[in-house]
Amino acid sequence: MNTIFETDKFKWINIQNPTKQELNEIASQYSFQKLTIDDSLEPGHLPKYESDDENISFLLVRFFDKEHRMLKNTVREFSHKISIYVGANFIITVHQKETDIFDLVQKKYIQHVEPSKVTIKGILYRIVSETIKTYEEPAIKMDEEIDALEHLIFTDDYRKIKIPSLYKIKREATACKKILDYTLEALKEYRLDNKRTSSSQDLMEENVKMLHLHSQIVDDVQNLLTVYLSLNSQKSNEIMQTLTVFSAFFLPLTFLAGIYGMNFDYMPELNHKLGYPICLLIMLIIVIFIYFWFKKKKYI
Repeated sequence: MNTIFETDKFKWINIQNPTKQELNEIASQYSFQKLTIDDSLEPGHLPKYESDDENISFLLVRFFDKEHRMLKNTVREFSHKISIYVGANFIITVHQKETDIFDLVQKKYIQHVEPSKVTIKGILYRIVSETIKTYEEPAIKMDEEIDALEHLIFTDDYRKIKIPSLYKIKREATACKKILDYTLEALKEYRLDNKRTSSSQDLMEENVKMLHLHSQIVDDVQNLLTVYLSLNSQKSNEIMQTLTVFSAFFLPLTFLAGIYGMNFDYMPELNHKLGYPICLLIMLIIVIFIYFWFKKKKYI
């Protein structure tokens, strides 16, 4: 447990990777609901907001982990939560994963404001704002990857695009979108439960902006997948058409060759001295006829 900031009006306490017993002790000391302790300890819990009769608010948000590994496509793999308890004279942050969000809040807010003017809501808003901003960098990175793939899609190198890489981008953007959706709902509930301010409106607008960014990425990947699959289907159709044309040319020739390859004793054409060139001429006429017929039908 670490006290980050303290005045005669309130204190900001930060707790990293606490045990359930430690949280129970804090809950007893500051009179907040013990039911929220399970939410704070559950690694995969989505953003939410709650308040109780003691006028103590509980806000849970999730920040993006730059060092994540996407293995099972779960929210807990690439994001980590921060539980925020807000009372009249305290703000308590609880988290498992190390983060620089609190350092940023100190550098951008606390160190630039007189201690007497630092407020609980000011700290809360900036924690949430810095949390939302963690989703901007991955969105820019995914957007750049999509742009690179879009440049390939209409070139002969489009087969270099790997379907798993597209689905990886889509899964990650979809999961980020889900978290931002829940964050937006939590902020709406917080705003309804508290005095509406321009700062809370700014937070919602910032979240909506990030939400739209990830939604656009999901749509772009889906469109890219559709185009890629359409191009593959078109290429397969072209190959099948080419094979069909070759088959159409060789089928009658194979038929003639099969007839004269039969082992019958009496086949007059075989003994005719012009039988061989006549057979070749017939084959040539058939090929020419098929060629011009295909040209007329615009098959080739």
